[in-house]
Amino acid sequence: MKTLRLLIVSSCALLLASCGSTAKIEYPTQQTNTKPVSSKQSELEYARTPYEFTDADIQVPAYFDTQGLKYCTFDRSNEDKRCPLRKPTVRVYFDKNLVQGETEEQQALIAINNHQIEMMLENLVSGINRFRIITKDDAVIQQEIERQLADNAAATAQRMVNNRSISPDFILKVDTLKAADRFYGEYNGVAQYRVELTAAVLDPFTREKLPSPSIGKIRVDSHNVRTHDELVFTEVAGRYYSGFNYSDTNNVRSVVSDMVSRGLSIMVTRLLTELPATGEVVGIRGNQISIDRGQNAGILPKETMIVFAYEAGFVDPIGVAEVNPSKNSSIGRIVKWKNSNLAKNIMESSKDGIFRPSKQQKIYVVSVGAPADFVENRL
Repeated sequence: MKTLRLLIVSSCALLLASCGSTAKIEYPTQQTNTKPVSSKQSELEYARTPYEFTDADIQVPAYFDTQGLKYCTFDRSNEDKRCPLRKPTVRVYFDKNLVQGETEEQQALIAINNHQIEMMLENLVSGINRFRIITKDDAVIQQEIERQLADNAAATAQRMVNNRSISPDFILKVDTLKAADRFYGEYNGVAQYRVELTAAVLDPFTREKLPSPSIGKIRVDSHNVRTHDELVFTEVAGRYYSGFNYSDTNNVRSVVSDMVSRGLSIMVTRLLTELPATGEVVGIRGNQISIDRGQNAGILPKETMIVFAYEAGFVDPIGVAEVNPSKNSSIGRIVKWKNSNLAKNIMESSKDGIFRPSKQQKIYVVSVGAPADFVENRL
């Protein structure tokens, strides 16, 4: 009886203790990882050559779209909206131009105006032929129209009626932050500069910010375009004495202009990854492939492209190829075949003749990013 009473008292004590304490909150299972925010600079993104691919690398990249290729006509003024290669018409805007820095550098940073950057980006993006760019170079356009009107007013007026201005499907809006700082050591100082570009794609009619293409933030530091020694300076009594002259507007402008140029090049390589070029393979002979699209679909010289079969919504990689375009078609060479039964069957069928894909199982190519040759020689 005494034992029973002791158990009852103990149970009540435990119950009261639990009632008087705060209940423990049970959190769900951890499903994410945490990582400190990194401020490292952005790098150029470009495709590896096909010769660097392993078998495991031969996979279809993100963002490919082949289902609407049959609707493509390449009529610039009246392309079917279902065509995935339809070039959206874009107008570029550089909006916020934030500047942070010492008084000496601020004037130089402000002097790099955003209209100049807009013109640079227009030139770069128009060259990849995956957009139609509406220029904002109004001064040059107006000057040329006036000259042609002076030469032949009637013919020029007729051309202006027949070739009406086009309206943008989307707006590519870019905000810029230009910052300057100075790091002081025991004897010398180092000038430090930073440019950040953040981009958004807007639908001017629905006022919607669109999720694609997603460019994200691009950060370029001064050491990406200048060596450490080039930016070292010496001060005496708090005033510039020798080395990099941070008080010279032209010096600062030169460095930051190179940083902006690099940032725009990075933006173009990201666009080429987000908006891959696609084409349909019409025939395979040995390692050679014939593609029904070329420069007109934004395929670039020495483009690294994944070759894959597409049937009933399923994708089967076949190989990786290096492709060179003509104006309306392309020729490529499969550098490495996928180690699969499908790839072996197609390779065997194409040895002694031309393998032509069937209507049920079509074969396509899709690019994997900016070609290294394009990055090295065009950007």
